[in-house]
Amino acid sequence: RELVELRDVADAAARAIEPLLAERGLRLARVHAADLPALAVDPTRLRQVLWNLLDNAAKASPDGAAIELVTRRDGAGLAIDVIDHGAGIAAADLPRIFEPFFTTRPDGTGLGLAICQKLVRGHGGELVVRSAPAAGSTFSVVLPAA
Repeated sequence: RELVELRDVADAAARAIEPLLAERGLRLARVHAADLPALAVDPTRLRQVLWNLLDNAAKASPDGAAIELVTRRDGAGLAIDVIDHGAGIAAADLPRIFEPFFTTRPDGTGLGLAICQKLVRGHGGELVVRSAPAAGSTFSVVLPAA
């Protein structure tokens, strides 16, 4: 683990996926809260989580849509939100999305979110989802402050 700025980790993940988003005609809006404290995390693993969440958001988004990447305070901790305005997740599927091998995509393995959740929990955090059909989804990586 290293002491890093949440903004820097989020921006590194964004730079890595922006060419892929551009190919799909998607925009990425970044919003960073000011004066967030540094966190002790494994930046490689956290970037992996964010890349996967951003890729999922891109796959759920219609052409030309915007995806948001937000860093913010969350109570005593910090959070990174990945927000899409796509189809959303069906209420019946929400309880299962973190189960290994559960997928609703024909090309999916069902491992991405399960791995993301494991990595976030390994940092003492939680991966939280809010979604509504036809309104999109927000995946929040909530981490304890250092």
